[in-house]
Order: sequence, then C-alpha cells, then structure tokens
Amino acid sequence: MESIYNLVPEPYVEPQKPPMYRSKYDPNAPLTSSTFGLHGTTATVGGGVNEIRKNHTLSSTFGPTSQSTTSAANFLKAGSKTRLPPQQASSFMRSGGSSKPLVPRREDKPVMGLRTSKNFITANAVEAILSVPQMPQNDGVDYISKEDYGKVPEYLSQVKEEIRRENDMIDEYVRKQLAQDEDAPEEFTEMEEQLRIDLINKLKTKWDDVNEKYQKICHRTSFESFGDIAFKEGKERELKKLENDIMLLQRAGSVMVSEDR
Repeated sequence: MESIYNLVPEPYVEPQKPPMYRSKYDPNAPLTSSTFGLHGTTATVGGGVNEIRKNHTLSSTFGPTSQSTTSAANFLKAGSKTRLPPQQASSFMRSGGSSKPLVPRREDKPVMGLRTSKNFITANAVEAILSVPQMPQNDGVDYISKEDYGKVPEYLSQVKEEIRRENDMIDEYVRKQLAQDEDAPEEFTEMEEQLRIDLINKLKTKWDDVNEKYQKICHRTSFESFGDIAFKEGKERELKKLENDIMLLQRAGSVMVSEDR
C-alpha cells in the first residue's frame, strides 16, 4: 500500500565496524602440520619445516636419508633379474631371440648401384609363348556312357503323375457341382414394395455421402500423388454403381429376387 510518508527521506546511519580480528595464537610460531619445504635439501623460512624434519623417520620413501642403504651406483641393470647372465642374455638377443629385426649398425652401408640388363617385357613374352597350356584334369568319369544319360529322371515322372491326379480330382469335383446347379431350378420371389422403397432411400443417402467427398477433390486439375488420383477414380466408380442400383430399383414393374440356396 502506497503512503506519502514513504517519500520522506530517512537519515543515513553509518554502520559501526566490528573490531579487527586477531588470532589468539602467535603468528610467528612454526606450523606443526605444514609440509611446505619438506621436499628437497633446502629448508625454507617459515612453517613447521624444522619440526617435521625432526619426525622424518627412516620409513619414509620421499628422497634419500642419511642412513639409506641404497647406493647411487648400485642401480638395476639390464638382464640382472634374468636366468641367464648379462653376457649370455645379450648374445641371445643378438642371435635372434627377439622377433624384431636387428637395428643396423652405424658402419653398415646399403648396397647401391646394382643394375640389371634383363628386359622384362621380352622375357615375359617369350615365357608366355613357350609355356605349355594346362589341360583340363580328367577325373575318370564319362557321363555320356552312363545308363541314364539323356533320359528323364524317375522322380520327375512321379511328380508329374501326382500333379495329373490332383488336377483330375479337382475337375471331377467342379463338374459335379456344376451339374447339381444346372439340374436345380432357380427360384425367384417378388420384392416387397416397402423393402424396395427403403433400399432406394438408403442408396440415395449413401450417394449423398460419397458425392460430398467427391466434390472436395473433383475441382482439382493437378494431383500431387497417385493416391489422390486413385481416390478420385474410386469415388467416381462408386457413384456410378450407386446410380445404376437406384435406377434398377426405380424402374416400372415388380422386382424379382433370386433365393439363395
């Protein structure tokens, strides 16, 4: 809620600063937990370096100690932990113990200046002319002399016979069905007038529904896809069929309907 008293400026009150923080510990005292200046041989000024060096035991591994038993000259040499002595191990490696090729020595020089007087084009042509062509290998089987050469396999005759029997059975069944349909007289009944009127009304309703969908696409002169063309042609065929059915039911005279057997 707005008030006119809010427009009156309030007097500025300067905040009071808290007293400066002073630690209760001596700032010049060495830090007992500091590791600064521990690594190396030069002691840095400040920190608890001197105190830590007093607790620097022989078990530490960072840098040598005064009582270290390892000498700088006693380093691990190649082949010192192998079963063979170093001399035999080096000779074994030079004699082909490694799968890698030997590195060429400094005094080794590549062979240079080698030339040949052979004409490879002429040599290849002469070799191709004088070479004997390879004859096809004969496995010893003469298919012409076989007993069934040139004859129809027996299994093909069996398959043809099975197909002939199946076709005869199908023809006999169809012939019997057609004979029964020809012998039975076809019966017709007159369609009721009310049923004919109901069918005409339903066909007209269906025609209106199809025509409404057809009118949405019949005015188009270009179609983007084959689906649109098929849809238009399908609606035209459906409208034509409905019109023929309506004309058939509306013609003068009675409508005869065949009874389903």
